[in-house]
Amino acid sequence: MKLKKTVRRMLSMKPDAWYVFIRSIQLCCLLLLCAFALLVECNGDLLGRYPLYISAQSLNETAQGILLVALILSVCIEELQS
Repeated sequence: MKLKKTVRRMLSMKPDAWYVFIRSIQLCCLLLLCAFALLVECNGDLLGRYPLYISAQSLNETAQGILLVALILSVCIEELQS
């Protein structure tokens, strides 16, 4: 029941908050795709390609941070407009 209420609340977001939410998800997907491409480029050789591995790890962490900040911003926008 809580999941249904959460989904209903998300779908009734204000347009500005929804825009921030959707764009942040798109940006995070792009960053995670780039991180995956870097890990594929490493080809299992982490010792020889350690900088690529660190770059992929930082892209992964950056995506998580962006999503967290965007969600907080989206909630703030939602609360200020209501």
